[in-house]
Amino acid sequence: MPACGRCTKAGQVSDCLYIDETTDSLPDGPTGRGSFEGHISRPIQQTAAPVGDTLSRLEYQDRRIKQLEAALANTGHTQITDAVQRMKVSKLPLTPESGMAATEQTGGTATDRETMLLRGKSFKTQFHGSTHPGSLIAHIPDLNTFTKEAFERFPALARIRHDMRTLEERTEYAGSKSQPITEAALKALLPQKVEADELVHLYLNSYGSIYHVLHLPTFWKQYHNLWPDIASASGHFVATLLLMIASAQCLVSTQPWLYTANSSLPREKAITYIQACDDWLQTQSQKHVTSADFQIRFLLVFARQVSARKVKRTWTEAGTLLRFCMAAGLHRNPDLLRKKTSALDKNLRRRIWAAVVELELQASFDRGMMAAPWPMQADTPPASNIHDEDLDQNTEQVPPPVRGDEFTRSSYLWAASESTMLRHGLNTTLNNIRQTLGFDDVKRFTEEIDAQIQAIPKWTGTGADVDAAFLSLNLRQYVMVLHDRQLRQSETAAERSFSRVMIIDSATRTIDTHRALIEKGSYALELLCQDQLRAALSICHLSATVDIRADSAIGQIIEHHAGRIMDEAVQMLTDKVGRFGREQRQLWIVVAAYGFWKAKNDPSKRAVYMQEAVEKVTRPYYKIMACQDDVPAVMGAPLEKVASRGESSKSAPEPTPPLPLSKAQEMTPFEDLPILDLDEIEAWTLENWNQFNASDLPSFSEPYQMNPT
Repeated sequence: MPACGRCTKAGQVSDCLYIDETTDSLPDGPTGRGSFEGHISRPIQQTAAPVGDTLSRLEYQDRRIKQLEAALANTGHTQITDAVQRMKVSKLPLTPESGMAATEQTGGTATDRETMLLRGKSFKTQFHGSTHPGSLIAHIPDLNTFTKEAFERFPALARIRHDMRTLEERTEYAGSKSQPITEAALKALLPQKVEADELVHLYLNSYGSIYHVLHLPTFWKQYHNLWPDIASASGHFVATLLLMIASAQCLVSTQPWLYTANSSLPREKAITYIQACDDWLQTQSQKHVTSADFQIRFLLVFARQVSARKVKRTWTEAGTLLRFCMAAGLHRNPDLLRKKTSALDKNLRRRIWAAVVELELQASFDRGMMAAPWPMQADTPPASNIHDEDLDQNTEQVPPPVRGDEFTRSSYLWAASESTMLRHGLNTTLNNIRQTLGFDDVKRFTEEIDAQIQAIPKWTGTGADVDAAFLSLNLRQYVMVLHDRQLRQSETAAERSFSRVMIIDSATRTIDTHRALIEKGSYALELLCQDQLRAALSICHLSATVDIRADSAIGQIIEHHAGRIMDEAVQMLTDKVGRFGREQRQLWIVVAAYGFWKAKNDPSKRAVYMQEAVEKVTRPYYKIMACQDDVPAVMGAPLEKVASRGESSKSAPEPTPPLPLSKAQEMTPFEDLPILDLDEIEAWTLENWNQFNASDLPSFSEPYQMNPT
């Protein structure tokens, strides 16, 4: 190996050595640089350097390598027993799991600021990540104290929960038993044509142009051919029709609402159809699938979501659906198919894939999880903005898309594809416990989201207002999460003011968008979205953390909007509870936040506002228990029983009387009741939701800056 120029000039050619080790892997010396520069011209140790042949030089280098390896083993990372310190030395971002080993060694309790919604014990646990709407609860000071005090002062909350559990135990729910179902039994569940007509149109006008997975000319042809001869109809079409009807059941405006335990009759009908279709689908072969198989699987997940059926499984089921589609190659360009495939089928593949991607991404965001990493494998083009009537099985080429401002049933999927990658990347970043965002990043993302909102076309036509509203809501929810997080890590007053303004604007526009649709008689997004809860908690978090005396201008703006936003959210969630007979926990969180905000502004009336909150959540409970239906919900019940529900009672039954005081005193203490998913005491009093402790930040944030969310 040739000597370097420095050694040659010094006359030390024989002493020139090359060291291949990099400085990053060696301990730093006292000068702040590595112990080796990659090249040295004098021996480091007192061992004599060889001046002879090449073999001697190689032997010397081998000895030096062994010496360096031994020194590194004595002073390197492997000797660091403290888990936190080892992570710091390795310069990897610290995660909540990083401190667990050290915690176990010292017998301490792990402080976990990221997974504040990891609750339960042993394996009976549930996790919700950073973008879950309820994650803000952990950052609203003293909200859990307010809710716990409400339970202690007002035992009605515990009593109605006990009464409802008693009612549930003696009620047989629709879909409570899974059983094989024949095609004939599936067809027997079809409602009368008049009812089916109404519900099909309600579905298409509400959700049909959001997740447009059907080809409407084909659907209407099969629909009109169904009624003269139901026995000869395709089982796949009947399942598709039942799931469309199920998705629209809770959108009806039937009065009065009747209930089976804590489930409304329309919801019970929906669950009956959903369970029947699911059981029937399990018996079908997957060897010869058609577009209907994918449509049914999509509608199963969607119908459960808008019927509040097993909502905690939405994220896992949406992920399974996406993988089912990927296994069939729907994520790849349909033009790559070698066998002849019609233009209609190619277009349906693109539409179904786009709808599944949107459903899975939103489910991931609502759960606080990363979406599936499909972008690295997908190359299918976005759905085309074309009219269904321009396409059929005989069409050889997909027609060119119409203008962006011309509304079609595929307009939502086409427009949503413009921001899919932005939202997918943001969701991944926001739920990544190792990644943080600086103010410049948040500002840039905010500008990109605003540009996407401004680019939403001004459509006109049936369903156009729902599509445009859903596009804007899906984007604004990211703004709220971005700035909720940024607000807690802002370093300057200007940054905090910017985030506060963005939160106020996004929360206000979110509630106003929902209110505009409700005033038009459309409840589709009220049932589908969770952003009413997010908007209410964001504004409550904002008002609870701002110092009105120090920031009088922004404080006045917050006070002006906060009351209306939370009151509107309470009204919407109350209506949601009435339609489902469920979701009371979401309602309780918002009414508690609303009462907490009012009590913060006027502490002298804390007990009054606490009682108002309790009454707002107990009133729907009493209504549900008073309006019980006497027709049992049995899976596979005769069609006339299912169809006649809601018509058999002309007036509401007598209210169920409250438990006598002596009986109430004999009840099992509320804290000792068994866990019922997220309805246990911790969920209602919001205990253990705020495991984040600001005093722990210094020890966790060196040598890098952590995001406290």
